Amino acid sequence: MTENSVSRLWFMRIVFVALSVALVFTHVLPLQTAPTRWAAPDLVLAGAFGWGLRRPDFVPATLFVIVVFFADLMLDRAPGLLTAIALLALEGLKARAGRVRDMPFTVEWFAASVAIAGTILLYRIILALFLVEQLSLKLAITQIALTILCYPVVIAISWLFFGLKKPSLGEVNALGQRL
Repeated sequence: MTENSVSRLWFMRIVFVALSVALVFTHVLPLQTAPTRWAAPDLVLAGAFGWGLRRPDFVPATLFVIVVFFADLMLDRAPGLLTAIALLALEGLKARAGRVRDMPFTVEWFAASVAIAGTILLYRIILALFLVEQLSLKLAITQIALTILCYPVVIAISWLFFGLKKPSLGEVNALGQRL
């Protein structure tokens, strides 16, 4: 029962926010002054999708919107656009979380990969429709590929350090709701 207590729920939500903020600030740090030929993976997106698929109650929509909107502002993206697209993708993944629970990890990885690729590509398409200048398509594809490749690492770290695992069949949370 301690696994599904209210304090554990809020602890994991705080961990999600703290990790996301740390990742955004790490991304903003000027560690290299020369331009690179590849784009960094969007680890906030990968983490949110992974946590949303494994434990949807740890990533509520309002918390996710706050975190991604903060990332939009800090990373100089169109405020709210990626947030809205990623929220739709996250809610779609959370709706499928019950079906993915009993599947192998490759199915979960594929579902998250489709959501990551769809989110980033739809973001670029909408920016292109409004004639907003953006980086090359090669960088966007690199970012998608690296984010997808980092997804298993994000899940492994979440499992090792924070005990984030898929709920077992019939498991309930602290409020008695089925997971």
